[in-house]
Amino acid sequence: MTTFVALDIESTGLEAEHDAIIEIGAVKFNERRIEDEWTSLVNPGRHIPEFITALTGIDDAMLRQAPRFRDIAHELEAFVGEAPVIGHNVRFDLGFLQKGGILRYNEVIDTYELASVLLPAAPRYNLGSLGQQLGVLLPATHRALEDAKVTQAVFLRLWEMAQTLPLDLVAEFVRLSEPLDWNAGWVFRESLRIRSGKREQAKGGERSVAFPFFSVEREYDRHPPLQEAETVLPLDEEETAAILEYGGPFSRYFEAYEQRPEQVEMLRAVADALSHGKHLMVEAGTGVGKSFAYLVPAALFATQNNTRVVVSTNTLNLQDQLIKKDIPDLRAALGLDLRAAVLKGRANYLCPRRLQYMRQRFPANEDEMRVLAKVLVWLLENQSGDRNEINLTGPAEREIWTRLSAEDDACGGETCLKYTDGACPFYKARQAAVAAHILVVNHALLLADIAAGSHVLPAYNYLIVDEAHHLESATTNALSFRFSEYDLVRMLKELGGTTSGLLGRILSETNDSLRPSDFGLLQQKVTRAADIAFRLDNLNREFFQTLGEFAAYQREGQPSSNYAWQARILPATRTLPGWDDVELTWGQTDETLDHLLKNLSDLHQNLASLYADGHDNLEDVISDLGNLYRRMAEAEAQVNALISKPNAGTVYWMEVNPRGERLSLNAAPLQVGDLIQKHLWNEKTSMVLTSATLTTHGSFDYMRRILGAEDADEMTLGSPFDYENSTLLYLPNDIPEPNQPGYQQALDRALIATAKATGGRMLALFTSYAALKKTSQGISGPLAREEIYVLEQGDGASPNTLLESFKATERAVLLGTRSFWEGVDIPGSDLSIVVIAKLPFDVPSDPLIAARSEMYENAFNEYYLPEAILKFRQGFGRLIRSQSDRGVVAVLDKRVMTKQYGRLFLESLPRCTLKQGPLSNLARLAGQWVGR
Repeated sequence: MTTFVALDIESTGLEAEHDAIIEIGAVKFNERRIEDEWTSLVNPGRHIPEFITALTGIDDAMLRQAPRFRDIAHELEAFVGEAPVIGHNVRFDLGFLQKGGILRYNEVIDTYELASVLLPAAPRYNLGSLGQQLGVLLPATHRALEDAKVTQAVFLRLWEMAQTLPLDLVAEFVRLSEPLDWNAGWVFRESLRIRSGKREQAKGGERSVAFPFFSVEREYDRHPPLQEAETVLPLDEEETAAILEYGGPFSRYFEAYEQRPEQVEMLRAVADALSHGKHLMVEAGTGVGKSFAYLVPAALFATQNNTRVVVSTNTLNLQDQLIKKDIPDLRAALGLDLRAAVLKGRANYLCPRRLQYMRQRFPANEDEMRVLAKVLVWLLENQSGDRNEINLTGPAEREIWTRLSAEDDACGGETCLKYTDGACPFYKARQAAVAAHILVVNHALLLADIAAGSHVLPAYNYLIVDEAHHLESATTNALSFRFSEYDLVRMLKELGGTTSGLLGRILSETNDSLRPSDFGLLQQKVTRAADIAFRLDNLNREFFQTLGEFAAYQREGQPSSNYAWQARILPATRTLPGWDDVELTWGQTDETLDHLLKNLSDLHQNLASLYADGHDNLEDVISDLGNLYRRMAEAEAQVNALISKPNAGTVYWMEVNPRGERLSLNAAPLQVGDLIQKHLWNEKTSMVLTSATLTTHGSFDYMRRILGAEDADEMTLGSPFDYENSTLLYLPNDIPEPNQPGYQQALDRALIATAKATGGRMLALFTSYAALKKTSQGISGPLAREEIYVLEQGDGASPNTLLESFKATERAVLLGTRSFWEGVDIPGSDLSIVVIAKLPFDVPSDPLIAARSEMYENAFNEYYLPEAILKFRQGFGRLIRSQSDRGVVAVLDKRVMTKQYGRLFLESLPRCTLKQGPLSNLARLAGQWVGR
């Protein structure tokens, strides 16, 4: 029976080269029991940072008499012996230990790698979250021995799971990982040995598990594309409204059904707009039930006229709610033969052909191995191929997904049918969309359809936009551009040379199948492309170096900051000293890039001719080359515009990250209202915009202006919730204003005390990630000692994943920025406190914000203030999500009381129980209000 050692260290920081160990814990065990334990504090010979003390509870005094690492290293090495070493992100721990000369040759097993593969849809992969998901009773505490024990228990659960995988899949993992130093490989090799008795079974034989993984059952085969009726049959408004009345289908279908007059009023307005070709803007307060208020008339109108209504959302959460819950409930309640589908961008779907290609050519590195294994395990249970249903963490995993996704311009329906018999997830989604009465999309895809000349979505004349307050930012993002030195470096690396990348693949795919003379000509073209790419790589570095020198000159004398430095590129910028050098180096770079693009176009045509002559094996490389060409050409056009051919309707700027290492060039549209007006308001028969926040201080004027909504009818519906009895709005009157001395300490104290008083269940909203991070460092340690977990945005997990972790954790505080101000739906006692750390004003120095503000005579009152009020109302709306919810909103920004504009924020909220007082009273009052 194998003996293992699980270990964990605590350290003064994250860099093995510069930081030091302060505690080590190790647990020796086999599959049945713990054999021994070993632990020691370690004197690092330096001061321990305060945030480490807050996190671990270990301070300088505890370590003064502790041994140095060199004095105990031999003890730890003897304890471990030759056993496999297990850790969570174990290379971090080993980086410190191996620097001390021990544990260099032991087998290594990383529970993070293993969990990533075996739990592909897990919300988070940190040790504490994994322990909870796997039923480990021990908490992760940021103390070494306790965390080593959790690691041991997590490993045993994962080991059991590995034994349940299909044996041929395990064999494939062993075969694919054989050339790699993969820290999950031992588990699969050992599993294969135990279960088959043949360690080498993975070599030779079948190359992979049967393909495709996907079901070929196609529901859309039973439903032809919609054929719209020539004459529109309007809805009977009274009959439609009766569906929501007591005694109607909804009251019979839903338990504890409540009729809401506001919902009926909105339903009537939407029915009228669809039936008579009108445009409409509806602000529907929280609790109105706007989803059903537009879905019921949309469903009846679409089925009655055999037409399509597109519903666009901003968030995947709402998209999933509509397609997985609300529409199925509506269909069942009304007994309606309603076809509904969701369509996302191609990048959201897994491509079976590209997956198979990666399996056949072997993963190039450990990251690729982990993602490939994770995807294959995911497909055992999930046939959707939907990116949103697998947790891909970090830039590396997300980049690998792009090489597995259906985002392949050359891949059409014929290719899908040829390779997968129509089982491709994107192909199935596209076919279902063509046959659907209700088609759910997100704003990004809606706008991609506009940009592509309406070739992305099936034709439609009726559009409902939910979360409509996001339409401007979604349009802006869809039309924005960002380019850094490393973007071109990555593209050139993808292109490769004569022995690597795409160019290397071209030669390897044709070496044995072409006549020597034809292969020689192709080889010449590939070599020429590789030579040009090499020159371009050097010129690209020179260009960004020159640009960096120009930026450094502009930044001279400015204080260092935790935020990115940004500067607009204006006509005046192009007259500054040094800009001539920028134009000159770009001219040289662009000339070479243009030369490369012509060469790649010629190469692409050459390969296409070979493919037409029967060289089927070239299909993948032709597709990848076409995609790369398109991305390079787009980058060339955008940078050309930014450097020397600016568009008056576009904002250009350069940005340098806080460390001063990465410089990027950026472009975004100055305004989008005209575009939305031209392609949506003017083109669609009926368009309905709805959100909980479309007005500022009771007026739609601001939203009409930015969205070009000149002719739309308007309707404002208040919330049916009793905010006065459900919501305490607390305004501390003695907290320093943000950016004043003492504010951060007061904020940290308030969050710690309030979280303790309420047992967590808190969402704290920030306006910047830097502020969020600073707060996280201040409160995580003290709350961990109260067994209250701090979950923070930006910690690797997606917002949706973090949200699920928060709901599943009994005592937790969630720190969020940007996306957490809205779209977050946590009804019931899981969320009892919302803290707004700072009024959400946009940063005036942001180039896009600054450019847009110049369009107004009074920018603060006409632009900054309306935007901030909309965000503030969204943040407030996170708390009360159902009739029975109860909780506290604390606004820890004194300006809401001291500034003249503060009353506009407060007057934008529903009438609550409002209390002002010292910050120290917040915890007690919050605890009383939520009944703790």
